[in-house]
Amino acid sequence: MKIELNDFNVIEGFPAIITPRNSSISYEKFIRQIEDAKTEFMQILLRCGALLFRGFPVKSANAFSECIQKLQFGTFVNYIGGDSPRDRVEHGVYTSTEAPPSIHIPLHQELSFIKKFPRHIYFFCELAPKERGETIIADARKIYQAFDADFRNRFQQKELTYISRYYYKSKIMSLLNSYQRSHKSWIEVFETDKKEEVELQCLQNNFAWRWLKKDWIEIRQTRPALHTHPITKENVWFNQAHLYDFSPRLLGLKRYIGERLFYRKNTRLHEIRFGDDTKIRRKDLYHILDVLDQNTVAFPWKNNDFLVLDNILAMHGRATFQGKRRILTALTS
Repeated sequence: MKIELNDFNVIEGFPAIITPRNSSISYEKFIRQIEDAKTEFMQILLRCGALLFRGFPVKSANAFSECIQKLQFGTFVNYIGGDSPRDRVEHGVYTSTEAPPSIHIPLHQELSFIKKFPRHIYFFCELAPKERGETIIADARKIYQAFDADFRNRFQQKELTYISRYYYKSKIMSLLNSYQRSHKSWIEVFETDKKEEVELQCLQNNFAWRWLKKDWIEIRQTRPALHTHPITKENVWFNQAHLYDFSPRLLGLKRYIGERLFYRKNTRLHEIRFGDDTKIRRKDLYHILDVLDQNTVAFPWKNNDFLVLDNILAMHGRATFQGKRRILTALTS
């Protein structure tokens, strides 16, 4: 459905595509107008789950940050507890991921494995890749409906326990990350080098933790596999079980074999179990990946694109790519 909103054209879909009615709109006018229309944009976001602003003069990390503040969907939160390799650009703004271009990142909601997950996630295309590299998305309401009731109920009743392990300082891990950034230290994850501050953040986020040999830390959290949106009251698939299973399908066979040979049990980055500590069948985790693939939406990035996702209603991931790519991201709650 196409509607006109002030000086914006809006085509509702997934995502809703928002373009300027006047292609020569100035940045200053755009900023004023998104602030004036923030209530209407929120209503569209709740209906559609995703907003793509395209063709606007948003050309820097600073402008990206200002757009988020003018929309007033929430306040910036840091990426505490997240383990995807990324760099801080400025307050509240990070690179989307520094994972190697050859790695496909499956769909997920950001930080869905912690209690204080962000309500919204934002992406800004500073440099579009020459080939692929889409930030893939999916409607989590449709994902929920795509699983049969018995499958959903099993995950709902048992819940999920996420297990993560992070190192302190390690020459071997630093060498590994110099070739391929994949395993963050707890200094990066918690943005502090003080163990007492890490423990405080674990308490604040309901993380169970234990210190391992050589100052590694193991973190556990048991969370629901499903969620209900607090405003729309719609049920969604809301977990990252498929990302915590180090499988040949997720990593690729060569990388999987390498991981199995390199990591000992107490240094492996991720593990996933049901909340009662029973194993999840790999065929169930592969079924999740199949359903996600079947419901994936991919659109090629264009420079200066600005994407807003409701982090409950919409899932996101990243396709593989070639050449240079720079996508920035931010979180609000």
